[in-house]
Amino acid sequence: MVGLFWFDRNGCWLGAPAGEEGTGVRLTDEGLTPVGTAAAGPLSWSVTERVTVPDAPARSGFQRRLRTAVDLATTMAGFGGPDTGHGMTVCVTHAGGESEYAVHSAAAVAYTEREVELSHRLLARFVSGELRPNVLTERWRSAGARSGPKPQEREAFLERLLALPARP
Repeated sequence: MVGLFWFDRNGCWLGAPAGEEGTGVRLTDEGLTPVGTAAAGPLSWSVTERVTVPDAPARSGFQRRLRTAVDLATTMAGFGGPDTGHGMTVCVTHAGGESEYAVHSAAAVAYTEREVELSHRLLARFVSGELRPNVLTERWRSAGARSGPKPQEREAFLERLLALPARP
């Protein structure tokens, strides 16, 4: 997971993968494909005007560490465990209007505020056609993908992608 994006062997997701029964949004070079939403079909980047995730859980480093400590303490005291994941809304403005899709956050506690901001900038470059989502998976694989990079590493990865020149 890097920013609002999740990678698996089949490509890239916005938020966590849908799983067998869930909902999600897969990102491809052709566009966005909502999964688990009955009325939704693929949306081409050419008809997509804007993609945002306004309710992505974002917290400072201190707040994320505090939330982790609280989750650990409540688990040890027998009061339950950490949240099972935060829901997020992917808002897509397209030629036919606006659509919203429910997805789960891939962050255990929350994203950094910077990760969310960088992810939105990267989504804007996908919409404009300057970059395609395959750049995420290609760069991640070539960088020697790690399963749990630290927030600073995730932010640096997103900054490197944003520094890439627009595709021809």
